[in-house]
Amino acid sequence: MKNPVHHSLVWRKAAVLGSLWAASEIVLGSFLHNARIPFSGEFLTAIGITILVAGHRLWPERGLLWRAGLVCAAMKSVSPSAVIFGPMFAISMEGLLAEAGVSLLGGNFAGYFLAGGLAMSWALAQKLATMLILYGPDAVSIYIRGLEWLRSRAGLGPQNLWWPLILLLAAYFLAGLAAAAAGMRAGKIEAVNPEPIATGMSFKPRGNCENSRRRYSTAALLLHILFVSAVMAAGRKIPAAAMLGGAALYAFICVRAYPRASALLKRVGVWAGVMAASLSAGLLLGSAVSGLYMALRAFILTMGFAAVGEELLNPSIRLRLERFCGGVFFETLEYAFSALPGIISSLPPGRELARRPVASLSKAISRAPSWLELV
Repeated sequence: MKNPVHHSLVWRKAAVLGSLWAASEIVLGSFLHNARIPFSGEFLTAIGITILVAGHRLWPERGLLWRAGLVCAAMKSVSPSAVIFGPMFAISMEGLLAEAGVSLLGGNFAGYFLAGGLAMSWALAQKLATMLILYGPDAVSIYIRGLEWLRSRAGLGPQNLWWPLILLLAAYFLAGLAAAAAGMRAGKIEAVNPEPIATGMSFKPRGNCENSRRRYSTAALLLHILFVSAVMAAGRKIPAAAMLGGAALYAFICVRAYPRASALLKRVGVWAGVMAASLSAGLLLGSAVSGLYMALRAFILTMGFAAVGEELLNPSIRLRLERFCGGVFFETLEYAFSALPGIISSLPPGRELARRPVASLSKAISRAPSWLELV
């Protein structure tokens, strides 16, 4: 039988690590986005792995890593970003895979390396799955055509379909090992005097801050899921004209009902890039219509995922989840959100965090026991 006190303590520790992970996403993510640095998503994943490994060295608790990932993912739900469903799922899976690595090989070098490699590999796996979902079977055709082009120049071809992916996966896995090594360095908390937390600061539950004016609908959530599923299943069975009209009508509905969908639609440069890439891919396949289908499918699914993500904030869904898994998770979230401003203020600017990630995170991890006392 689980010790309730110990069970609650693990969640509180997860609240601290999850808040630190979310804070790094906010501080560093803003810098990377504004600086337009390539592979920023992979860099943020590496920072998350570093925090998880360093945190586990401090608190070698079973179940700590997947809980921290779940807390950070839930905190991502209030991000002003229009696209949150994919990052939330990615963060949850990264925490779960990191936990699996440590559970399999233990809280040692081997376990941490496996944890980092698995977590970073998920970033690639989700990218590939997202492309397949958004663009459908045509994405596979583009991949094969690309290999045919490489075959004539580098000896790669359809008979070696898996080698490019295996090499790419190996590169991601090695990057995860490097992030885990950084976490082990950052987790070496020696007898230093960390900067004290501001006097009088305490982290208390925020209470229910849901926007009561926002109208949610379980029926709308189900309709969005059904519509997106139908578009994915139908593929090119829908006439191009009907697909175009349906995409326009669905976008109009989503923009009127959901602020995040409206924010997505305003990214004209992004959609122009998607259209240009899709049409180019269609020409590579020998059919401009194929490119149009790819672009419309990606557009509809992106709008749909934004709508589903916003409907999942429904307080009634939260109440059902509370009954299903108990109130400890949501109580943990309240503490985590309350801790977030103080943790953000303790982190260096994004530029400094990117330039000296190990030193910056080491200092932050050294404050974790003090934060734990306040939650």
